[in-house]
Amino acid sequence: MPTPLNDAAADLWSQIFERIAAHPGAAINDPEHDHAADDVVMRAGFAGAGWSEDEISGIVAAGKSAEEKAPSTSPGVSRAAEARHAILCGDVEAEMARQRLDSHALVARGIEPRTGPFASKIGVVMTEQSIIAVGSFTYRFCGLVAKAFTRTLRLEPGLWEPDDFTPARARTLLRRNPAVLIYWLRIHLSFALTGTNLTVPFKPSTKEEIVLVEQVARAMEIFIVAHEYGHHHFGHGRDVEADAHAEEFGADQFALRIGAPLGLQERFWNPYLESGAGGAILLMALETLRHFETFLGGRVPVADTHPVASARIDAFDTVALMEPRRFAALKGYRTASRRLMAVVHELMDEILAGIPVELRASLTRMRAELAAELP
Repeated sequence: MPTPLNDAAADLWSQIFERIAAHPGAAINDPEHDHAADDVVMRAGFAGAGWSEDEISGIVAAGKSAEEKAPSTSPGVSRAAEARHAILCGDVEAEMARQRLDSHALVARGIEPRTGPFASKIGVVMTEQSIIAVGSFTYRFCGLVAKAFTRTLRLEPGLWEPDDFTPARARTLLRRNPAVLIYWLRIHLSFALTGTNLTVPFKPSTKEEIVLVEQVARAMEIFIVAHEYGHHHFGHGRDVEADAHAEEFGADQFALRIGAPLGLQERFWNPYLESGAGGAILLMALETLRHFETFLGGRVPVADTHPVASARIDAFDTVALMEPRRFAALKGYRTASRRLMAVVHELMDEILAGIPVELRASLTRMRAELAAELP
């Protein structure tokens, strides 16, 4: 809801959203879509993952309740995305308030009806107000990566952190588990081609996976949202002569500052949130996705405003200056997560290199045709 402190941002968001939503390719729900068919597929998927009918009904009811309570910042977009964005922004703002930071009062929120996983801070000219927005499929991407990460980690949980870790052994492990490797491939290929999860099979978390999947997904989501609040808090983007890379590092540090205490406040302690490992997983997944997009004809920016993922993750260690002992203990989560994502990245590049020229050309044409239809 607009307030006297964010009214200009809310008004600007209405104008931006209206313009994007009017495009024929905007990610807006089709009012004639058969949701009953989706419900059948969803229930079958959960049943196949070992959930009982009563448990499935509880999951469905909880989802519908969250969607009904969510604000409508962006009419017509996914209600699930609206609900998730409201929860995450609310949690980030509550932690900012606890730390006696009040800049969040100048923020309006929104869901951009565009494909692709991204978040943005849109500054309002002549004010200190901003809009914190995410793409319609951003949280879907985080959830899918969290599932793939969990399924990879569970293959051999003790492999990734020890000093004697070797990437060769990890690559062998994944090659011996093609179902997990193919799941990673389908996630990145789907988002590289369509900007959505359209071609990723619906494989819900099992009861054994669910806690870790939700922890990793939330750690990724808090990082991406808090990062944008960091840009807003520091007034980034308003000085054309500012060092864009320095601003990215600063926003990362802000996200870690917000995420660390939130990880301790969870019902179940979330080390991926407290340690910043969720941010490392997100940054590396996005970098792998960018490799897919480039492989399929996507343009590489001439002057990228974002440092490479490895440099950003290296800088996560600087936050240890606040509480060295705690972050030293948690560094193992970042180390294991980074190693796992690096091995996945290497294997995805290996698979891309083996795609026949004819198939690559066909996929590139498909991507170009789909991109031409989007806003």
